[in-house]
Amino acid sequence: MEKSLFHKDTPEEKPPPPNPYALIEQEIGHLKKGPSVRHGAKGKNRAPTWLIVIAFCGLAWLYLMDPIYHAWYKGDAIQAYLYLRSFGSSSDLAALAASQILSPEDLDNLNHRSGSFQDYYASPDAAKKNAQKIIDYMAKVRLLHDGQYQQLDPVGRMRYAIFIKFGIVLPRQWEFLDPAVNP
Repeated sequence: MEKSLFHKDTPEEKPPPPNPYALIEQEIGHLKKGPSVRHGAKGKNRAPTWLIVIAFCGLAWLYLMDPIYHAWYKGDAIQAYLYLRSFGSSSDLAALAASQILSPEDLDNLNHRSGSFQDYYASPDAAKKNAQKIIDYMAKVRLLHDGQYQQLDPVGRMRYAIFIKFGIVLPRQWEFLDPAVNP
């Protein structure tokens, strides 16, 4: 059937006027995405957290290495002193005592000890080599704390530049870490 002449078509409804958010949607669309125009497609370049943690641990190690090494070498110095007193030469014994890793009280206690200390080292040369390593360590610590930059190794120079140069005092030893020398 045909439409009636008297029938009027209803006009189609017009869409409602756009709200302000719809009007600026195209302009702020990039803000809803991760990277913005300012930082490009890659986004901000941030240092990874693990890298910061490793750097902090490295600085802590550089600061705390003297007390830890001192305790380690003092235990070795006790064994080397006892062995060299029984089986080594007096010059090696005097050089180890002069390194000042053992206090005068420690030396007095060690001199009054008796027993067989042959199990500590295989030969007097091994004890002498270990004693020389301890003497070299104590010399490096003295150079660092005396500020003799030119004579330091690369790690010592780094420690000097980070700490000593700015007046941060590095600890040399901690009594609670050091092994006790009992009579």
